[in-house]
Parts: sequence; structure tokens; C-alpha cells
Amino acid sequence: MFDAQPNRAFSYSLSFHAGQYRLYMYDRAGGVYSHSYDLHESPLPLLRILCATAFAPASWLGMDDTFDCRLHPVITVDATQYFIIAKCFSSSVIWGRATNVWFVAKSILAGSDPNNIFVVKDSWVNVERQLSEEQILEALKDVECVPKVKEAWTVQRDGQDDSTSLRRPAAFMSHFQRPCDHRTHRRLVLTPAGRPITHAASPLEVVTCLLDLVIGKEFIFRFDVV
Repeated sequence: MFDAQPNRAFSYSLSFHAGQYRLYMYDRAGGVYSHSYDLHESPLPLLRILCATAFAPASWLGMDDTFDCRLHPVITVDATQYFIIAKCFSSSVIWGRATNVWFVAKSILAGSDPNNIFVVKDSWVNVERQLSEEQILEALKDVECVPKVKEAWTVQRDGQDDSTSLRRPAAFMSHFQRPCDHRTHRRLVLTPAGRPITHAASPLEVVTCLLDLVIGKEFIFRFDVV
């Protein structure tokens, strides 16, 4: 579901077994579930769930309002809308960073000009990381062949930073034996946009890419950039 709907932040599901039912919620920090309810003794919670599924706004059911996947997909970064040209990379994991990378342009017509194409990286970042990706790239901005950050933004949901903690109140998580994996929904706009190494036109291009990686890594260690 998450792979087919890149604009989905979380998902609900129901399970039924032996006259009992549970509600599950899955997002980038894994899954949580409700107590088991008896269909005959507790029909009201099930009715509420079904009504919410039928009538609640799409954002309450897990869809991301800042990512429009209709005829011409548009992804928002802060106040700027970018038209998606093509997918560069998509992670298939549910629990984790769940990184999606897109080639984008500010307009459909601009997408025909390579100089107007950018990369949007959408991921769920662990808040316990000492350095963010934006900080690392900023420290490496003078290194040749390292992409530059054009914009950085935390996705907003109902006026708050979108994070897995929004769906995991502390009182609710106290019933579970494991700590919550707190992740924040971040987007970076990077430039310039290059082709994935898997699309290299020749072995020489592959070797050139690997050489750039070695040079960049040497620069980092030599000058203690990060």
C-alpha cells in the first residue's frame, strides 16, 4: 500500500478472529494495535471505526495533503509546489526512513530543461540523530560533486510537524513493552539533478562516479568536515 501510494503517511486496518476484532495502525515507526473487542459485546467501537473510514477526511486516514498524486503529481516543499517528472528511488520498507526520491520541476514545461530540474528527497528521519542530512550537506557545500541544498522543510500536518509521535500519545504507548521510534517527516530539495548510477551510459561513467565518491570521502577525512 505504501509503495503504491507514496502520499500515504500511515494506514489503518481491522482484523477479525473468533468473534473478536482489533484496530491496527502502521506507519514509519512500525505498527501498534488496540485491545481485542468482542463483536457482540462491543459493537459501538466498530461502528465508529466504520463511520470514520467512510466519512473522515483523507488526511485523517493517512493521506498527505502536501502531496497530490492526481493527473500531474505535485509535491509541496514549504510554500513551493514542484511537479514530479519521474521517480528516482523508492524504498520498500515500512518501518524506517522510507526514502522516496523524485525528479521535479517548478512547472511541467520547465521539466524539459535539464537546468530547471531538481531532486526532492522525502524521508522519515530519526529525531535522535546527532546531525541531520541538511547539516551534513551544508558542511560539505564546498566539496565538488556533492549536491547542494536548495530548500529543507519539515512536512506539516494540521499545523504541526508531521511525525510518528503525533499518532503515538505517551499514555497510549505506555501499554507497550518497547520504546517508540520517533521519526519526523522531512523533505530536501537538492541541485543539480543527475542520473542514477544504474543508468550510466558506459563503464567509464561508472568509474568516474566511483572516483568522485573516493575524492569526496578523502576531502571529508582530510579536512575533518563532518
